[in-house]
Amino acid sequence: MHELIPEERIGEVRTKIVATVGPASREPSLLRAMVRAGVDVFRLNFSHGTHDEHSAVLESIRAVETETGRRIAVLQDLSGPKIRLGPIPGGAVDCGFGEEFVLASERDETLNDPRWLTSTYATLPDDLELGQTVLFADGTVAMEVTSRGNGWARLKVTLPGRIRSNQGINVPTAALSVAALTPKDLDDLNWVVSHQIEYVGLSFVRQPEDVIALRTELQRRGVRARIVAKIEKPQAVANLEGIVAEADAVMVARGDLGVELDVAKVPAIQKRIIETCRMARVPVITATQMLNSMESSSRPTRAEASDVFNAVLDGTDAVMLSGETAIGKYPLESVSTMSRIVREAESLVAARGTSHSPWGFNSGFVRNGNCEEASARSVARSSQLLPITGAVVEAASAVCHRLGAALLVVASHSGRTALALSKQRNATPTLALTDDLETARAMALYWGVTPLHVPGLFEASQVLVAAEEWCRQHELIAPGDRVVLLRGVVPNNPSHNAILVHEVE
Repeated sequence: MHELIPEERIGEVRTKIVATVGPASREPSLLRAMVRAGVDVFRLNFSHGTHDEHSAVLESIRAVETETGRRIAVLQDLSGPKIRLGPIPGGAVDCGFGEEFVLASERDETLNDPRWLTSTYATLPDDLELGQTVLFADGTVAMEVTSRGNGWARLKVTLPGRIRSNQGINVPTAALSVAALTPKDLDDLNWVVSHQIEYVGLSFVRQPEDVIALRTELQRRGVRARIVAKIEKPQAVANLEGIVAEADAVMVARGDLGVELDVAKVPAIQKRIIETCRMARVPVITATQMLNSMESSSRPTRAEASDVFNAVLDGTDAVMLSGETAIGKYPLESVSTMSRIVREAESLVAARGTSHSPWGFNSGFVRNGNCEEASARSVARSSQLLPITGAVVEAASAVCHRLGAALLVVASHSGRTALALSKQRNATPTLALTDDLETARAMALYWGVTPLHVPGLFEASQVLVAAEEWCRQHELIAPGDRVVLLRGVVPNNPSHNAILVHEVE
C-alpha cells in the first residue's frame, strides 16, 4: 500500500510540510512512508496522548531519520490555557434560542441541572463583563452575559445548538488573567529535557512577554529548542509585530483564530501574518483544516486544494496537516496530496517570475532589495545577521540568478544564514551544511533549504567536496553545473564574508 504513493525527491518541493502524529499515523512504517512522501516536520500534540506515547513516537521518528537520511524536525505543541466546559449532567445539553444558563466557578452538587455550567478555568465568571459573548464548541453555540455576581455569570443563548462536556470555551473580547503556561505545560517541558526536539509550540499567545516567559523556562531547563508562537487570539493579532520579534517561528492557527474573530477577516489576517514574518525573516506555518475532508475521504475538496495553493502564493514557509494525519483514514494520501498541490503552486510562481509574485524568486526579503534598509525592529531577535553576512547573503542570491547556478551551498553553524537565504526565495535550490545536528534538524522547517549534518566540517574546500559528493549521489547536479558556496558565521572563525563559485567537472 505504502509503495503506491510516489516519493517526493529531495529538494523538489520548497514549501515544507508539517504533519501531526496521532493514532492514525504513529506506526513506524507509516511514519517512514510519510517522510518519503514529503513530511519535513512532525508535530506532537501534547493536548492528547501520554509522555510514554510521545517518547515512543519520537524514537520511531529518529529511526526513520537515520534510515532515510533526511533530517526531520519535531515540534512539541503545548496545550496552553485552553478553557473547556466541565462535566454536564447527561453529557450534553441542547441550548435553545433565548434560554438562560449559569456559568459558575464550581458545581452545586445539590443540583443536577445541565444548565448550570462550569469550566476548567474556575475564575472565568469573574473575568466576564456584561454584554460579552461567550462561545462554546468552536463557536457553534453563543451566549451573551446578562448579569453576574461573585463566582457566577448568567448567560442568554444567542446562537442555539448543542454543547457537550469538555468542549472548548472562547471569549474573544475578554482580557482573561490566565497564564500563558499552565502547570501541564511546565510538566510537558520537563519531558523535553530528556527528549531532544527542535521546536516548542506556544498556544494562545497574547503578548511578547508570553514568548519571553517560555524562553526563560526553556533556558532554565537547559533546552535549546526554538519557539513557535501560535497566533490564534485577537490580542496576538494586535501585538503581532512584537510577538514575531521574539519568536523563532510563527503559526497561523486558523482554528481558534476563526472562532475568536470574524471568520471573514481570517484570510486577510493570514496574509498579514505571513508578510510580517517575511519582513522579520521568521519561518511561518499555515495550519488548521487545510485538507480537512481527507480525514474521511481519499480526495480533498476543490476549495481545500485552493486554500493550500493560495497559502503557498501568499508566501508561507510551511503548511500543516492536523486531524488529516493524526486521526484521519488517509494520513499518507493527505501528505502526498499536499505535496502535489504545493508543487503546482510553486511551478506557477516560477513561471510568472519575480514581478508577479509576492515572494518572487530573488526578490530579497525587503522589496527594494537592500538588507540594510530593514529596520532593526522588523527583524526578529533570533534571525538577526551581522551586516557583512546580510550583504553577502543578498549578493549570493544575485550571483545565483546571474549565473543560473544549479545549487547554492551554505555552511552555517547556527542556521541563521540559511534562514536568511530561505527568505530570499531563490530559484536556485539551497543545500545547508552544518556541524550541529540540532541545527540541521531545525533547518528542515526553512523554505527551500535541504539540511545536511556534516560533523567537523567548515573549511571551504571540505564543504564543496562534501556537498558535491552528496549531490552526485542524489543526482542533483551534473558536469558543467555551477555551484555557489556561501560561508555563514562559524564559531571561532571570523572569515564568514565569502562567496565562491565552482563549476562541476
